Amino acid sequence: MTGAKKMGICRGWYISTIYCVTVLTVYPFAMAIFLSVVKSDPAALMDTEELGGALPYRQWEFVQAAFLVCLTLDFISWLWTVDEDKSRLFLFVIVINGLPAISYGLLAAGIGPVVLDVRGKRLMVMRYVHWLFTTPAMLYVYSLVSSLGWKELTMAMCMEFVCIVSGFFASVLPQPLDLVALTISCTCFYFVISALDKMLTLAIDESSSDAGGASYRRALCGARVFIISTWIAMPTVWFLAYFGAVSFLVEETMYELLDFTTKAGISSLILHSSIKTYAQKQAEKMRLQLEEERSRTIEAMKEAAQMKDKIFAAISHELRTPLNGIIGLAEGLIAGSCGELNDRMKDRLRTIQISGKRLCSLVNDILDAASLRNGALRLIEDNVNLAEQVCEHVL
Repeated sequence: MTGAKKMGICRGWYISTIYCVTVLTVYPFAMAIFLSVVKSDPAALMDTEELGGALPYRQWEFVQAAFLVCLTLDFISWLWTVDEDKSRLFLFVIVINGLPAISYGLLAAGIGPVVLDVRGKRLMVMRYVHWLFTTPAMLYVYSLVSSLGWKELTMAMCMEFVCIVSGFFASVLPQPLDLVALTISCTCFYFVISALDKMLTLAIDESSSDAGGASYRRALCGARVFIISTWIAMPTVWFLAYFGAVSFLVEETMYELLDFTTKAGISSLILHSSIKTYAQKQAEKMRLQLEEERSRTIEAMKEAAQMKDKIFAAISHELRTPLNGIIGLAEGLIAGSCGELNDRMKDRLRTIQISGKRLCSLVNDILDAASLRNGALRLIEDNVNLAEQVCEHVL
């Protein structure tokens, strides 16, 4: 199924709308259950040098404020968006930027649980929770710019879910179970990155090769480098923290920066960039094809009109020659070239003469009209005797 159908309607509802409404409905209940079950470990809240110092509550407040500002700016842009497809995708902005704002707000308020992992390091479980909801939505948005099929997209979203869950268990399970979970997480992440790269590569390959398409391809190439690098940076930070290469504060800061840049980049892709969804590109391609077909039809009609004029001109020329002969013979007979005629015969010959002249005048009008359309005849404005013309052509 193509990207155009991804944005299609299922029983009167857009599939993207159904997905976002479902996520926004499930998230509050999931968060309420999570907060009632998972509690902070008092040992993780202590301000000790082994844990990396005090928890960065103020830093979490700043991150929450950044997400809220981004969400507000996106809302203002949405109000002035005339593109219906992009306007409908604003629900994804709420999911991708709104849920992290809630998570960091709960952490800043001391409500979000902080626990210790199997190595005795702090673990922000809230981050894994909002990742479960936001990263599949991000994959859905990325898929809209290409013709990636539904099966591959669904598989990538499921793999991302498994990647996050197994990554969490790799932090809390003892050896060797943590290695099993880590292997599963890395395998799933490889599949997700491959699918993500395929989405963006398809979008680049499907763009046109003209001058405008070249700049669009460059924009897509830049977006692919940014998206792939930021997604790969996330597990890189996890491994650095896993092997103790970075402190808790550095780990937390890197996660926050990557979290914000990837999600703010999504909102820019949806509402602010010139990057088009696959459905938009297909509609534009169809419009161009219709315009080309209309131009070809107009040209064909012009050629047919010219051919008609040529045929009429040829037929008119062929008609005018015998008509002139008939008129000339009638005039000669009236003048007595074959002897004296009675009045009745002269009346019949005059009728032939007048009818021939009228038909010859009609043929001349057809030839003049053809010459006028071809630009070979020029109209001249002049004074005419209307009574004389009426007598000549009507009476």
